[in-house]
Formats: sequence, C-alpha cells, structure tokens
Amino acid sequence: MTENSCSSFSTVLMILLSTQALSTDTMTEVNSRILGLQDISTPFGVPLSGIYKRSYAYLTLKDRLPVILTKIIDTMCQKKNEIVYVYGQDATNDIKDIIKFISKLKNEIVTNKTLKPIRLNEAISNDAEEWNTYLENKTHIEGEIPTWFSTTWLYCETYMYRVLAQEISLTSSMQNYDPFEYIKQAAFINSIDSMNILASYVNDIVCNKGYNEKSSKNDFLKLLKLSLWGNRYDLSASVGSVQKHTDNPLNILDSLDENILVNDSELAWNIVQKKTDKSVDNIHIVLDNAGYELFSDLCLAAFLVTIAPATKITFYVKIYPWYVSDTTIQDFRWTLDYLDSLDQYPNMKLLGKMFRDLLDREIWCIKEESYWTGPYDFRQMKEKDRKLYTQLSDAKLVIFKGDLNYRKLLSDINFEYNTSFATALGDFRPTNILSFRTIKADVCVGLSQGMAETLFEKDENWMISGEYGLIQIAVSLEVPEES
Repeated sequence: MTENSCSSFSTVLMILLSTQALSTDTMTEVNSRILGLQDISTPFGVPLSGIYKRSYAYLTLKDRLPVILTKIIDTMCQKKNEIVYVYGQDATNDIKDIIKFISKLKNEIVTNKTLKPIRLNEAISNDAEEWNTYLENKTHIEGEIPTWFSTTWLYCETYMYRVLAQEISLTSSMQNYDPFEYIKQAAFINSIDSMNILASYVNDIVCNKGYNEKSSKNDFLKLLKLSLWGNRYDLSASVGSVQKHTDNPLNILDSLDENILVNDSELAWNIVQKKTDKSVDNIHIVLDNAGYELFSDLCLAAFLVTIAPATKITFYVKIYPWYVSDTTIQDFRWTLDYLDSLDQYPNMKLLGKMFRDLLDREIWCIKEESYWTGPYDFRQMKEKDRKLYTQLSDAKLVIFKGDLNYRKLLSDINFEYNTSFATALGDFRPTNILSFRTIKADVCVGLSQGMAETLFEKDENWMISGEYGLIQIAVSLEVPEES
C-alpha cells in the first residue's frame, strides 16, 4: 500500500478488482498446496472445513472472507476524513497500519498460510493469550500449525475477526474503532419502513391490549417468526452488501411458514408462560445481528415482559466487532439513541422509550461475555467457563439467535440431518435451549427422514440461501407438551 492509498475511490476499485483476480488466478496453485483437499461435500460426523471443496467453508475462505476484508479497506478509504475527525490526526497513520495488516491477512487466507499467534500488549487485558494457547493446542492435535483451508472452519473464521479486533486495539488512537459500524447503521436506516410497520403492531399489542392467553399466544408465535426471519438480514452472508427493505413483514409471515423446516414454537410458548418456583423468571437472549434483527428481538423481549411481569431479560452482546453485523453494546446503545431521534416515526420512538425504560428499571440488562467471541464452541463451556454456564443454568430459557450461535451449539459438526437437536447439543444442557436461525451454513439437524434429500432436489443451495428457517428447542426442565 502506498502512502496515499486512501486518496481516491479509483484506488479502492483497483483493490477490489485485485482481490477478485487473486482469488481466481491463484486458486489452482493454492488447491495443489492444500494437503488432503477433497472434491466432495463435508462428510457426516466431522466439523466443517475448507478442506472439502464443495462446502460453504471452502467458498467462504476462497471468496467471502477476502471480500469482507477488502470492503473494510473500502470503508476506511471512503470515510478517512470522518475517522480522523473522530479519532484525531494520529488516526491517519493508524489507518495505514490497519490497511497494511488487512492486505497481508487477506493474502494469507487465499494462499492458505498458517495461522499466526495474536499480537499481545501487556497494557491491554483481554483473551488474546487464550487464543494463542488454543492455537498451540490445535497445532498439537492436528500435528502441524493450522492453515486456513485445512483447519476447522469455525476456528479460522472466528480467528479472522478476533485477530482483526486485536490489531485495531493495538493502534495508538483507534482502539474503539468498529470497522463495520457504518454499514450496520446504514442497514438499520434502510429498514426503517419495515420496522415502523412492526413497531405499530407491537405498540398495539403491548400498550393497548389486556392480557388474554389465546390472543397473547398468537402474538407470541407471530413475534417469534418475525424475529426468526429478521435473521435473514445478515451482513456477513451478504459480504457487507446493504439493501433497502420496505416490505411489510406482517404480510409475508404466512407465506413463509412452509419454509420453517422445524417449528417448536408451541413448546416455546409452554416454557415462556409457565411460572417457575423462582421469584424471577430469567430469560437470556444471545443476540446475533444488529439492525432489523435486533429491533425484532427487542420487540419480542418487550412482549415477553408484558405478558409475564415477573420475567427479566438478559441480552448478551459481542465484545468485539464480529461477523460484520453482530450486535455490540455500542450498536445496542446507538439503536436506542436513533429511536429517540425518530420524531417522524412516533411508533418507533415510543418503543424506543419503552426499551430504555425497561433497561433503567433493570427488567432488561445488557451483558458482555468474552466466551461469545472466544475460540471455543458451546459444548466446551461447562469446562472452559463454568461461571457463564452456571449463569445460563439460572435461566428458565436461553434463546440463541442466528447461524453462528447454531454452529457453536453443534460444535460445527455435520451431523446426519435427522439427528435430534438435543442429541447434537451433547453436554451443553444448562437449561431449556431455544435456537432459531435462517439457514446460511451447511450444518442442520432435527429434520424428518428424507426432508434434506427432497430439499437438495429442489434447490442444491438451500442450506446457504437464508430462505429456510429453524425454530428448535431442547427441553431441560419439566415442560408440558400441550398448553
């Protein structure tokens, strides 16, 4: 990179073009150096990995991650003056250093280099040493230093976001910089029309209706599906491409029902409305994407504490910018601030006021936990973070949103499709687990016999399109099967 690498958009365009050329021109050479590369889909019973050429992991490493990194450079170039205004003149050199690092990282991915230890700084206390220990253990297990395509996909993909966050934290002026902030905020703004329709519906049922079990159940089932389909708005899956959404989310719900391949909504309702013997019924929500999905999650949470006043909600956010659009505490706060400013959208502003009031009264709370951005899957939580596991065990329900959480719940193993969700969770059973996601990675359980084969005949890309959804529960507590 030259010193004036951020001086013009034409330079950025050249970077984008060079990324495509690199991924096309070098892949034959790279493939020849991927030890054990197999021209097959991921076999059953093993973790997803770029070593399988017909897998989404391979496609992600070859195409998606390099483009995501290039778009960070694109954003930093276009927003250079704004960044310097916010972070000071020292940010000029920091921008150059980050771009240099990203360019090197991108090259290491597409040429299948080894993963490197994360740089440390004694003045910064975080989990970088834990990541480096994990790399050492991986090296021991795999018999060699892991390379991007040959190691497990869950590990190397999360490593990319973690090492990027570390390099930003080591800059002199931009330690709190979120490289995805602009596109997350743009995605929220581009979805306001759809969110406003949802806000009108939620205000009506939360503020104007009295509690009625039958109508409340119907509203719950509807809000659950709205939150599910909100997961389609995933900037990682679209490699940072922001689109405008103006459709009425309520009008399309019924037409999408046939795309919910497993639907445990009724069982979810039984758990939500059943009173436990505790003074407070805790529900924890491990969030996924900011923007429209976060808004739909907040609407569901507002409804839950309305129909069950003894309920308290804990939202878990990511500590670092993660998978492009995952929610950080800054995203959460920005969302509330932006809702406060929407004078032209009174329904959204009213909901924003309600959300803030719930936080102020500590009926809602927001928590950061390093485990969500750590190298471990959730099956390892009981051993690696007993405190968090116990914290989840205190809840009557833990909701995991989105594709990455689903992959971590299943240890990213390609189970047989008719494996039960509870079986796939293994030893991770702190309480009732509810997971819902639109399917955007080739791992999926709980399907009826033959369903996956039928779907493949209909659409070979059904597992990565985001057009199909899952609402799955593993029951730990005693819950009636019928309400």
